[in-house]
Amino acid sequence: MSSPAEQRNIVFYPTGRWAISENTAWNVYLVGCGGTGSFIAHALAQLKASQPAPGRGLGRIVLIDPDLVEARNIGRQNFAPADTGYPKAQALAFRYNLAFGIDMEWVNGRFDASLLPKTSISLSRLLLIGAVDNGRARRTIAEALKKRSDDALWLDAGNGYDRGQVAIGNTFARRLLATSVDPNINIARYLPYPSLALPELLRDEPRPEPSCAQAVETEAQSLYMNRFMASIVGEYLRRLVAGQLGIFHTWIHLATMEMVSVPVSSHNIQRYSGPPSGNKHSAIADPAAFSEVIPIGSVLADQTTV
Repeated sequence: MSSPAEQRNIVFYPTGRWAISENTAWNVYLVGCGGTGSFIAHALAQLKASQPAPGRGLGRIVLIDPDLVEARNIGRQNFAPADTGYPKAQALAFRYNLAFGIDMEWVNGRFDASLLPKTSISLSRLLLIGAVDNGRARRTIAEALKKRSDDALWLDAGNGYDRGQVAIGNTFARRLLATSVDPNINIARYLPYPSLALPELLRDEPRPEPSCAQAVETEAQSLYMNRFMASIVGEYLRRLVAGQLGIFHTWIHLATMEMVSVPVSSHNIQRYSGPPSGNKHSAIADPAAFSEVIPIGSVLADQTTV
């Protein structure tokens, strides 16, 4: 079941505090270079290399990860045998700088708010991509964004064995979501941060969960799940840079090869403008809504199949 056509024409154009234009450079900080993050690095390099002119689209790209490449990562994450023993962020940056002639940067350590520029301006905006696999790491990202006075973007990707979600947003302020959409020009200036829309992302698992590499190795995660997630993140980025992003949540069920997205609309954004409630729309944030028996479209009645 699809949303009305007029709701599908609205795009996310985050001009709440700072203007953006075709000359805006998006400075991207990728937190996590493991299962999904290592493939997102390729998507970033591809997008950067395909830009028509320098200074437009993607600006700085900074890869952040504290881990070294291990033998078990080969073939399951985006690494080759020659990368073994090297820091993940550094290995990826070296590879794509050499292959595409770009200038990716890297941090061989954990993410910290001090790594980010203190503020954004209209021609230099901040986009934080979270490719982490636990609530603690996402809480660190959320806390870093709460301390900022600008509307930096947060694009988050997470998954289990064969199901995952991608979400993007730029505010924790529910009052801004109430008036996000300008009906005169069909743009939305604000979207809820992933942790506001999907608070379960910040929760700790009741028992230790395997890393992405361990999950794939023990068949607790589908081999191509991370690559699939990274492709969706790449398409979000491409549409954002082009001013064509008309969705803000995407759910994937790889077992049935189904994907469903939440369109940017006043109706869907205003769900998050008031206090949390237990209404039926909370099913949007519930991966359990995916079912091998019930088609996705019939479960999430307000979403659009992609």
